[in-house]
Amino acid sequence: MKLLISVIVLISFTALVLGQSHNYLWGTRKPRDMLLYRTNASKPSSFMRIKSMDLHYPTKGQKGRNITTINIVDQYVDGKGGYASLATGGVGYNHTTIHLKSQRGKGFNFMVDVS
Repeated sequence: MKLLISVIVLISFTALVLGQSHNYLWGTRKPRDMLLYRTNASKPSSFMRIKSMDLHYPTKGQKGRNITTINIVDQYVDGKGGYASLATGGVGYNHTTIHLKSQRGKGFNFMVDVS
């Protein structure tokens, strides 16, 4: 009986960990913050390949403003989406580069908000 309960708990924990999306939030949203940049970044899956993409704020010809919040929402809610990291800049700077990367053999789809 203990073995059965242990197996059920282990399977439940594994499903919980694997079923989570990869959302990221850097900084704190404050009153009167305005949306500086929004994009939907996606790449389709490819057999046994890892896809990646770099997003830059400000875009060419755009004036950079101070960043207070970076919010990245994984549109794949089953845990099979990608990962995000800050390569340069970020909160407190007027520029940032966000590196997006998929899991092997999977694609990614992120909604990226910079405010």
